[in-house]
Parts: sequence; structure tokens; C-alpha cells
Amino acid sequence: MFVAKYKINNQNEFDKKMRSAQFFNKYFSKFKYIFLSNMFFVIFNLLAAGYIYLTFVIFKGLNIFAALGSMIILNFGMSGVIQISRYIYIDKQFSTFKAFVKGLKENGLKFLVHGIFFYVFTVVTYVSIMMYYNGTKENALFWVPLVITILISLLVLFGCYYLNLMTATMDIGLKNIYRNCALFSFGELKNNIFATTALLILGAVIFTACVIINNPVGVLVLLAVLEMFFIPATVQYIITFYIYDSMVEILDDSKKISDEENEINEKNFVSARQSVDLEEAEEISRLLPESKDEYIFHNGKMVKRSEVEKKLNDKLDDDF
Repeated sequence: MFVAKYKINNQNEFDKKMRSAQFFNKYFSKFKYIFLSNMFFVIFNLLAAGYIYLTFVIFKGLNIFAALGSMIILNFGMSGVIQISRYIYIDKQFSTFKAFVKGLKENGLKFLVHGIFFYVFTVVTYVSIMMYYNGTKENALFWVPLVITILISLLVLFGCYYLNLMTATMDIGLKNIYRNCALFSFGELKNNIFATTALLILGAVIFTACVIINNPVGVLVLLAVLEMFFIPATVQYIITFYIYDSMVEILDDSKKISDEENEINEKNFVSARQSVDLEEAEEISRLLPESKDEYIFHNGKMVKRSEVEKKLNDKLDDDF
């Protein structure tokens, strides 16, 4: 028992090391695609920056709720970044520019809808957390709704990991996408935690660099450079790396089951219909005289045998 357990533990450690090696190997070997996708995404960064500046002018200062609307613009551009990120992960040969444009054309409108969802989710989460947090200063009971809000927000965040990637990967409707994301938010908790941990490590590294610089202008320059050439595609690569395999495997299995059920039901229906119609045809043929020109009594009146057979054949043709 001890030997078996030791082997299992060693195998798990080996798998973890191989997975980590694969993460860094694929990232650095495909870094030129990540860099180029960020370069294309700069257009949407500039549009978002222009929008934020416009809100600053309109409201004569920073309005956080108006400024967060830039998320919708950025998420539209992410349709191109995610297309490239997915191709990188599955080792597909592609042209970076064509892949980026393809993502915009095929999924841009859906990503706009997702961007609106992200905006509403962010605003509601911010308002709720601030309201309950301020309430804790007067009444300790507000800690209960605050903790519940944070946990729910975390699950919604996990579901958001899948939203864009599932849209770019699977050809399914928005209703099914949102339903599947809700299920994946807690159904794939381990992978969601891995992805979140990796993102937190990335954030910690960037934060450490900002602390080391210790200069407001230098920090702004660093963040601007990272946003233009590094952050968007890197963040998406991390999310794709940790959730793509399980997402595709589960959705493919679900689709196969659904297709098999539909095929079985269709075959059973056709078989049953054929059985009923053939039995009806055999019964009528057995009762009909041999001569097609002879008159027989059918449906309350005398008709020729040939006319009854013709109506029966027409009925079978219409059914199939």
C-alpha cells in the first residue's frame, strides 16, 4: 500500500512538473504571436483611452461608472486576441493578422454582449462590496452579506473565464453559453483556482516592479508598456492554458451524447412508423381482390382496387 501510494504521489509530482514545463515552453516558443496579438489590440486600447478621456471631459473629472464602460470596447477587441490564444494552445498553424480579423468578424458582436455583461457585473459587484463594507463600520452583521457577495462574485468571475473562450470555440447560442459558464464556475473549481492563482502571481510580479520603480511617472509608463505589449494576450493565454482542455472535453462529450440520443430517437420513430404503415399496407393488400379493375367496398363506398392502392402509395410517399 505504501509503495503504491508513493508511486502515485511521484506520478502526480511528475505530472505537475511536466505541466509547468509545458506552460513556459509553449508561451516562450509562441511569444511572437502573443506580442503581435497585443500589437493589434493596441487599437482598442487607444479607443478605450479616448473613451475614458471623453468621460473625463463630460463629467469634469473621473467618473468610475462611466469610465468602466471602456470594458465593452476592450472586450470587443479581445475576440481577436482569444482567437490567437486558442490557436497557440492547440498548436495550429496560422497567420496572426488573419486570425485576429477572423475573431473580430465571427465573434465580435457576441463579445460586445459579453462586454456589457462584464460591465454590469463589475459595477454591481463594486457597489455591493462598498455598501456592505461601509455598513460593517456601524454593524458587524454586514460582514455576512459582504462575505456572501464576495463568494458569489468569485464564482461569477470563474464563469467569466469561460465566456469569451467558449464563444470562440463552440458554435452554440448565447443562452447555452451563459448556462454552461455558470456550471463550469463551480464544476471545474480546481482548474479555476489554478488559473486564478497564476493570474495573482502575474499581478504580484507587476506590483513588485511598480514598488521597485517607486516613481508615479515611471509606474504609469511601465503599466502602459505592459498593457500594449504584454498583459492582454498573456492573461488570456493563462486562462486558456488552464481551462481549455476540460471545457472542450466536457462540451464535446455532451454534444456526442445529445447527437446520439437524437439519432436513436429518429431511428426509433422511423422504424415504428414504417412498421405501422407496412402492417396497414399488408392488411389492405390481403383484403383486396387480385384484379385491380374490380370494385371493392372501402370507406363506405365502392371504388376500384387500383385507386385504393394508388392512395395508399401516395400516403406512404408523403410520410417519408
